[in-house]
Amino acid sequence: MSEPALRERRRRQTEREIGDVALELFERQGVDATTVDEIARAAGVSSRTFFRYFATKEAAALVPHVDLDERVERMLAELGPGRPLLDQLEDVWREVLTAFDDGRSEAGRLLLRVRRLMLTEPGLRQAAVALDAERVDELVARVARAMQLDDDLPARIAVEAAAVAVRVTLDRWADARDEGRRVDLLATYADACRYLRELGGPG
Repeated sequence: MSEPALRERRRRQTEREIGDVALELFERQGVDATTVDEIARAAGVSSRTFFRYFATKEAAALVPHVDLDERVERMLAELGPGRPLLDQLEDVWREVLTAFDDGRSEAGRLLLRVRRLMLTEPGLRQAAVALDAERVDELVARVARAMQLDDDLPARIAVEAAAVAVRVTLDRWADARDEGRRVDLLATYADACRYLRELGGPG
């Protein structure tokens, strides 16, 4: 692994370590009752270091899993004009959902913990919405470059459409888990993608 790649992995690992501590504290005592100083102290870093990684305490609980993030990065690096954009984005999201392993993997368990916390913590939900918007903007810019587009409108439409299918899939899956029901994550995503494409069909 190159030195820049190693530094980036270490940065992501540090983010994840701080995020794990923040999530544990939020689960135990609530977001409002938890301070940045507490999170930093429990993570073994200074408050200044905390703010080098996160703008807010809520953002610390929303860090992607390190290994999953790297897998997504590799797939995004392969985007190009050779295939329909929506097909490529669906492949990326399918990789993400496969990695969740229906809640059995570390990344899947982390997702469920964060989502359950969001149900009772409106501040965390608001932070997640804001962070999602930032990530969409970053992804749109990246996709437009990869697809060699002069106008980012096609990229934004495809990214937003793919994100809707994923969001609906995760909501249905996680809601079912919370209610003690079993919903197959990948099968639900396949249905969501099919329904999305049928919206543009005849009729």
